[in-house]
Amino acid sequence: MSRRGGGSMPRPGAVRILGGRWRGRRLATPEGARPTQGRVREALFSHWGDRVAGSRLLELYAGSGAISFEALSRGAGFALAIDRSSRAQACMEANRETLGTDRVRLVRALLPGAFGKVVTGEAAFDLVFIDPPYDDSGPAEFLGTVSAVVVDGGEIVLEHSARRTPPTAAGRFRLRLSRPYGDSALAIYA
Repeated sequence: MSRRGGGSMPRPGAVRILGGRWRGRRLATPEGARPTQGRVREALFSHWGDRVAGSRLLELYAGSGAISFEALSRGAGFALAIDRSSRAQACMEANRETLGTDRVRLVRALLPGAFGKVVTGEAAFDLVFIDPPYDDSGPAEFLGTVSAVVVDGGEIVLEHSARRTPPTAAGRFRLRLSRPYGDSALAIYA
């Protein structure tokens, strides 16, 4: 979920966790955010299936951290959620406290510039979800950088505007599937 301007207070209940032990729990979202739609999140987690359990997840442009908290609800071992917005950071902290989990690290950082500093010292990730602003001029180079912190056999998923064609590669990963969901689409790299 990416943040887009707006007010300063988190909005409770705009997004619900769809599965796992916290199913039905509401997450606060930053004002002005474009939350990843429920059907898109359901498709993502249906695709990932059993791979989520015990995984290390990286969520970039995290907004409320909905993908991270959904993954943790479904048994992920750890999540790192990064967003530049102080409103997003406040929402993620509120959501972490509400759910009572310490398996998520929340980082406020400007992407893609600060990415290398943030992930230095982190173990590699199994699953990555990237939801940059839809008007981003091209995530291809950043996808290549991200691929360096993903384990062999891991996967990168890019949410993007259905009106744009996703890059054909993410570093050593290749585009395997791109599926539209209304105005959004998921590009899956493996």
